[in-house]
Amino acid sequence: MAGFCWIHPEFRELAAQHQLGDLNALLARDDGTPVSPHHRRRDIVRLELPDRSGRLTTLYLKRDWDVRWRYLARQLRYRQSLWTPARTELETLLHLAAAGVAVPRPVACVQRLGWRGQGCLILEAVPSAVTLNHYLATTLRDAGPRQREQLFAQLGRELARLHNSGVHQPRLFSTKIYLADAAADENDTPVIGFWGFRQAIRCQPLPFSYRVAGLAALLATLPGRLASVREREILFDAYLAVADLDHRGMALPQAVGRQVERLLTNRHIWEIRESDTEEHRSVRPLESVEKGQMWIDPEYRATLEHCGLASFDRMMNTVDGKLLRRLADRENWRLDLRLPEGGTRGAYLKKHHIRTPRTRVRALAHAGGGMTAGRMEAQNIARLARSGIAAMKLIAYGEKLHADGLLESFVLTEELQGYTQLDHFLERRFPPLRGDRATPRDPHLMTLIAEVASVAAKFHRLGYNHRDLYCCHFFIKETEPGEFKVNLIDLQRVEYRRHFRSRWLVKDLGQLAYSAQTDRITRTHKMAFIKRYLGVQRLRPCDKRFIRKILAKQRWIDAQVRKREKARAIPAPHTAKAAATKHCHARLGDRS
Repeated sequence: MAGFCWIHPEFRELAAQHQLGDLNALLARDDGTPVSPHHRRRDIVRLELPDRSGRLTTLYLKRDWDVRWRYLARQLRYRQSLWTPARTELETLLHLAAAGVAVPRPVACVQRLGWRGQGCLILEAVPSAVTLNHYLATTLRDAGPRQREQLFAQLGRELARLHNSGVHQPRLFSTKIYLADAAADENDTPVIGFWGFRQAIRCQPLPFSYRVAGLAALLATLPGRLASVREREILFDAYLAVADLDHRGMALPQAVGRQVERLLTNRHIWEIRESDTEEHRSVRPLESVEKGQMWIDPEYRATLEHCGLASFDRMMNTVDGKLLRRLADRENWRLDLRLPEGGTRGAYLKKHHIRTPRTRVRALAHAGGGMTAGRMEAQNIARLARSGIAAMKLIAYGEKLHADGLLESFVLTEELQGYTQLDHFLERRFPPLRGDRATPRDPHLMTLIAEVASVAAKFHRLGYNHRDLYCCHFFIKETEPGEFKVNLIDLQRVEYRRHFRSRWLVKDLGQLAYSAQTDRITRTHKMAFIKRYLGVQRLRPCDKRFIRKILAKQRWIDAQVRKREKARAIPAPHTAKAAATKHCHARLGDRS
């Protein structure tokens, strides 16, 4: 069993005091504060360890419980040695520190190879360090152009020094770059450093493709609101000057741009890109109660306890509200939650209950309920919020599989106060079109259409499809005259696909086109929507083929609605709004 242990000379006394060189002791530690999402193979813990004089030292413990042999084989290929991620990051940090690149100081590293590769790396915390996106969104939010340009020029030089040292970080996202104000130089420019090198590759000289990949990963996670086109140009100019790549001055930005477009189809990239937004910050870890049957937002824990709804059974059995809809497998309720400090807050509760042969088998095998409808919607709400798409605010969700095969789940969300569903908002906010003469174009309506198109485009670009993307599932709030907020609701049936998505995109847009009110939305408005959705000024042949598919889907939905109404002997609706509302509640989308 191969082992490795390295301890920084300055921390040997602290390491001996707290067993920082003992791999088994490090893996067994349960103190500290977790700083990374739970992962069965690795985690990161923040430690506050006192030395013999009582002075606290802040350290970060990065643990790998089970290193895959695929990772070890990759290290053997590139380094001709078996290194765990802890050892890889240690060697990379020591190499970069020797090259003058700012990185966290390693304290200790231990690894063990056998049937299960395991390793631990301990790093000293960088005082006052914040990520690049956070720094740009807070400290430099009101800074002048000169100060921002100086920072981007320095960032370009530091990136070039990183690549000149022969280190390639495949995931050089903006969260892997930190700025430390505590160590600012005489020009009041913060020190720019890098961390997170568990997948780093060392190659001297660094190939051009690796440089492109690193810069693309950074710029893909750096949104335009934090870095303008001019600032990106300054970054490229500084990088090219230090990297001695002036002869590739045109090729590098073009290659990076193409790579960025490919990366922006990855939802993980968008979660990093939108990390400074209000929607992303609204997602908080939920507290588990009743042995994993229910999860509650800590902010609402006291409110649910005050209302007597802090348990799964009480939530499923509650009738203290207004029943909005009852179907064979689910119920929709509106609740008024009584706040401990007084007053009420509106919330919407979805209850799901099914019993199938599959749930009976899982109950007999004690295999759990699997992916429930309540958990699916809760996960979709959190994922979309982390990606910068406003949805509902999640209060709680729960799931339980009974011994008789009954699978129950629920999801509780906060009411969107001041919001109105899109079809109702159009009816109240904008006058109907006059058929006898041309109506002047309303700039506020065009702004609203652009906002809805942007949300739909971003939603689809992330790899999601809604399956019920009707107007009634867009909720609108006008914050100022001509300024609109758009929230997407009813995320239970949302799916994530990276490939073979065309059919589902056509279905979503066909449903949206069908439910649009013809007495307020014209063909001109629909054309403006699709151009904004596609991000083009002029339609290409492929765009026209895509539009024809959407129109064919819209006609198919209309024919199915009329066929169903005729079979039920119900007169066809006279307006598109009535048809859309009826269709939205009937969920014809399940059949398409």
